[in-house]
Amino acid sequence: MTDYRDRTSVLVWAALMGLAAQRLLTLPSRSLTATVFGSPITLTLTMNAIVGLLLAGMVAAGAEAVVRAHPHRQADQSQNHWVFWSLPVALTIVAVLVLPVAPSRLYWLIGLILTGVLLGLSMAGIYYTVDPFATGYRRARLGMNALTYGIALLLFLVVYRTRVRSIISATEVMLISGLLALELLRGSGRRVFLISVYAGITSLVLGQATWALNYWRLDSLTGGLALLVLFYDVVGLSQNALQGRINRRVLLEFGLITLAALALIWEFAP
Repeated sequence: MTDYRDRTSVLVWAALMGLAAQRLLTLPSRSLTATVFGSPITLTLTMNAIVGLLLAGMVAAGAEAVVRAHPHRQADQSQNHWVFWSLPVALTIVAVLVLPVAPSRLYWLIGLILTGVLLGLSMAGIYYTVDPFATGYRRARLGMNALTYGIALLLFLVVYRTRVRSIISATEVMLISGLLALELLRGSGRRVFLISVYAGITSLVLGQATWALNYWRLDSLTGGLALLVLFYDVVGLSQNALQGRINRRVLLEFGLITLAALALIWEFAP
């Protein structure tokens, strides 16, 4: 039997070296100018973008290797393994966005180490959630959910703090929130096609919300928490829809939770 920990170890060290190269190496950037919705926009292909693309592909391959190491998947010839890639890929992209804005080398180093730890935990979580009937599945699923929501909050805080143009920030949120929603929804046990549809709806809703919130002069914490509440609502309603449990009670429950969360944000956030 193949030990998934060997593959995870190789992946984590390779990802950390790639993230370190992001800070230590300097490559020339290239700018591309285009007109979007009647407004000129310049996209710069930087070191961050190159590293992000390379690391995302490498981490996806590593996640695939971990899934294939599981006995349940070794006997399963289906080709839907890609649904397991979403969380580690999203984590890697968020790390590529966050680490360059670290205020000091110490914070950068702490962030790098934390990224390695979380990446390792996500790979372990993937392995133990491959088979929903295996021992430890429930604990692993809860851990993956907590990690996913934590990464979502970090993403929303960082993107909202940078104040870049909506075409960029909304696209980043749309892409990564879709990946995170895919991770949360795959625990429903439904067909991959349905899960992908609801994850796509979640990504579109979050992208549009980011675009709208960028017109408000909100603090980064307030904006990030508001997006997290919306993400929780859309994913939660999607999970209930996949399970066929949408009714008045569920809608009332999410409505009350949303109102309470927004009231707390209004009262205590800057």
